[in-house]
Parts: sequence; C-alpha cells; structure tokens
Amino acid sequence: MCLISYAGFLRFSEMVNLKRSDLKFSDSHVSLLITKSKTDHYREGTQVLIARTDTQTCPVSMLEKYLLLSNIDASSSDYIFRSMYLCKKSKSYKLRGLKPLSYTRVREIILSALESIGLDKSKFGLHSLRSGGATAAASAGIQDRLFKKHGRWASDKAKDGYVRENIKEKLTVSKSLGI
Repeated sequence: MCLISYAGFLRFSEMVNLKRSDLKFSDSHVSLLITKSKTDHYREGTQVLIARTDTQTCPVSMLEKYLLLSNIDASSSDYIFRSMYLCKKSKSYKLRGLKPLSYTRVREIILSALESIGLDKSKFGLHSLRSGGATAAASAGIQDRLFKKHGRWASDKAKDGYVRENIKEKLTVSKSLGI
C-alpha cells in the first residue's frame, strides 16, 4: 500500500478504491485504473503507470506478491486493500469482507510502517506518500508536465504545493547567480 501510493502519487480515496480488475500487469509496469478522482470531473477515469524497478522495494513486485499471498484472483473485482484476519487453522492471513479499509485503519498501517523504519510518525499523514513521491520526482528532474499528469493535479499551483525542496536544492538558486 505504501509503495504503490508513493510511486503513483495516490490520494487515500484513490488507493483504497483500487479493485483487482483495475490492475493490468505487464513486463515493464503495472497500470492502475483510477476510476474516481477529485480532479476527474467527467468521471472518465485515468491510468497511472508504475514502473518495475527491479529493486528490493519494487512497487510492482510487492503488489504482485501481496495479491498472491492474499489469494486475490486476477478475475476478481474485489477491493484489493481490505481488512484481514489470522486464520488459526491454516496459520495464514485471510481477507475479510467486501469493503475497502477505513481512513483510520489505513492511517494506522502507514504510520506504523513509517515508524518501523525509524521515522517520527508524528510528522506524517496519509498525504505524505503523495507529497513524498512528488518531491522525489521533482528532485530527480522529472519534467513538470509529466509528474503533474502522473499526480492528476489540475493546476501547477496544486502540484507545487506537494513538492518540498531540500536545503541543497534551495542553495542552487543563489549559487547559480555566479557571484
């Protein structure tokens, strides 16, 4: 959930409303069909492409692994992020219900994941993954047009509100003056 949200600049509502039928895997990426988005006024839906990175934290590989372990069949139209329970008999986790996870539960999961890698969870919220992905894309020099479209922002002002510059990037402005 964290990796897909970060790589896709997903809003909470976009992430929890993903269904298995919205995912299309290929050798190079996964395509997510975002059926509802606050900037999609005509409800046409939009595709978000997330590349395979061939790293240990590849969002596509982790999503495939999650789908396999949770036994979500490729032909299913169920929500992919739902509550789970531990089945004592089989000693495995099983998905519960047909509803997506609640805001509160997703927040608990994400903050717990961030805390487990040593980050101060009080400094984060659900939009942190969206903002962090946008910031990383900007820092990597991705063209504004591309990451604005990837994040489904309606304006440059909205997009720019998600990007946080680090000190090194801020210093490049005065260094470039050549004085």
